Amino acid sequence: MESATLKSINKILKEAPENILERILGYIEGILEEENTDFELSDEQKKSLQEIKERSYEQHTEIDTFLNEMSSKYEI
Repeated sequence: MESATLKSINKILKEAPENILERILGYIEGILEEENTDFELSDEQKKSLQEIKERSYEQHTEIDTFLNEMSSKYEI
């Protein structure tokens, strides 16, 4: 049996462009996947984090700079 919510979603998405449907599919798959937070850091990542922890306050960077640095370095 189809729920009223599912019928409403189908009606809304019926005329949606393919790129929007692909984005929505990715969103739905992400919601339905079990959240997996178990991961291991590489030795290089551990070393990098340790170096950051040991910095003096003056050496710390803005969060945007840090995130960009980590993103480019570790492709996250």
